[in-house]
Order: sequence, then structure tokens, then C-alpha cells
Amino acid sequence: MMKSKSRINIKRDQKPKSTDDFFSNFEENNANSKSDSEQNENRNKFTRQTFIVSESQLEKLKDFVHTKKLREDYNYTQKQALENALELLFKTVDKIEKRGGDQQ
Repeated sequence: MMKSKSRINIKRDQKPKSTDDFFSNFEENNANSKSDSEQNENRNKFTRQTFIVSESQLEKLKDFVHTKKLREDYNYTQKQALENALELLFKTVDKIEKRGGDQQ
């Protein structure tokens, strides 16, 4: 009996990061895939942040994302909505000053 080779391997030897989601624990084996260092350079760095918002704003955000999924983009997420909103917010100021200290 032959074993079939799966194209998906589970990364069992790596501890999940807080930014990992379910699918990031899987990887595809592709002969033409880029090295890990090349992929990491091309990726944006993300971090988790907690915000306090009013219940009505949160519900409106959820309804907005739901509407986008129904009408335009089935894969639209709350994360994308917040990124789009922040981009619009940042465009309202000509120059954003960096904070002092060791912050980047």
C-alpha cells in the first residue's frame, strides 16, 4: 500500500505566535516558492492592539463588513475595514510627527 504525499505540512516544530491564525500553522510545498526570508521581507508586520469603542460603533463596523461581503467582496474583513479607515484618517493631516523616545 502506497502512502499519498500531502501538499500541506503542519508546522509542528514551531510555537505559534500571537499573530498567527489557524491557517498560518500550515504551509504549502511548492518547488517555486520563495524562501522564508524573502517572504518575510515582503510581508507587512502586524501586531495585536486592543481598543475600546462604543457598542454602536462596533455594531456599525460589523454591519459595514457584512454589507461589503454581500455586495462586493466576500472575503472583506474587519481588519481590512479598520486599515482602510486609518488610511483615510491619516490622509487628513499633511505631516504626522513621530513621537519622541525609542518608539518607531
